[in-house]
Amino acid sequence: MSRKLLIVAGETSGELYGSLIAKHLKNDFELIGIGGKYMASEGVKLIGEITHSFGALEIIGQIKKIRNNMKKATSVLREVSGLILIDFPDFNLSLAKRAKQLGKKVLYYVSPQIWAWRKERINTIKRVVDFMATVLPFEEKIYKEAQIPAKFVGHPMVEVMEAELGDYKGRDLKRVLKERFKIDKKTVITLMPGSRPSEIKRKMPLMLNLIEKFPKEDTHFLIPKAPNIEFDQDTLRKIYFYENVTILKESSFTALAMSDVALITSGTSTLQATLLQIPMIVVYKVNPVSYLIGKSIIKGVKHIALPNVIADFLNQGDIRVPEFIQKLNQQKIIEEINKMIYDDKYREKIIDFLGEIKKHFDNKKPSEEVVKICKELFY
Repeated sequence: MSRKLLIVAGETSGELYGSLIAKHLKNDFELIGIGGKYMASEGVKLIGEITHSFGALEIIGQIKKIRNNMKKATSVLREVSGLILIDFPDFNLSLAKRAKQLGKKVLYYVSPQIWAWRKERINTIKRVVDFMATVLPFEEKIYKEAQIPAKFVGHPMVEVMEAELGDYKGRDLKRVLKERFKIDKKTVITLMPGSRPSEIKRKMPLMLNLIEKFPKEDTHFLIPKAPNIEFDQDTLRKIYFYENVTILKESSFTALAMSDVALITSGTSTLQATLLQIPMIVVYKVNPVSYLIGKSIIKGVKHIALPNVIADFLNQGDIRVPEFIQKLNQQKIIEEINKMIYDDKYREKIIDFLGEIKKHFDNKKPSEEVVKICKELFY
């Protein structure tokens, strides 16, 4: 029998990354895990499902599911050769402690954000993680300075983009896609409310209100729906009320590639827009109590959008993507969108800034790198 690995993801993006590495690992290892439909489609036998948990209060509603997942994951530790833990740090670091007690090897993929908060977790990581595969270019140095084996492998969103858009280089991709989706409006704006139910609940009202503030004769809106997420009937009714809105199922890069500007919930989607150099405005809003808790413990980080964070750590220029945190002032957001559309100099500065950040991810093959690490670590 082939060696068995346990792959554990906690939410939509993590389970997608898990599926990308499972695609390469399944011929050499028997794979079991906690994930979703993408991991299952690549041959991972699921023993638990992702939770979509987020925030200090939002997580309360998922406690029972999280406990059950921990129980299931712990029950199989003795039978696996090693663990691949993807993001989801509170759960995964706790599981890693139990795995190390049994002498199991642990690969961690997508680092906890120790550079932003709970920096002391690096001591736990040093004890329970054998190798850290980082997805942001400044993280490798942090771990190596702490004497933790680490490598910047690139970001798996590059692979997702290439799979979705194909060989897009050298083509007028925007024109081709607009023709495919029969969009003939001059301006295209993508609205990305997030990949978690709690995010969508807080951002969607703002985003739907914005639709009315732009001339429907000239503007088309795209709303890409994240994997493992369904909009409720009330939200769908509101969206379908507008003739100049299209929902794209699990096609974030397709939507962004057609766009002149995007309004994005903070998270991995900001990196997606960066890879395509699409000017963006980033919004962030959580439960007020969750925000106050987070603000009290996050130190030394000035921004929340990934391109801005990367630029801060690597001291890259003085241009940053605009962010609206907690106070989502509709009029100021509209003004910023219009500035990105109509102020050519400002627009070009943002595009150039995103291009400089994008260079860090060019020519990287993250899943293949992670698989190489797995074969060295678990054989």
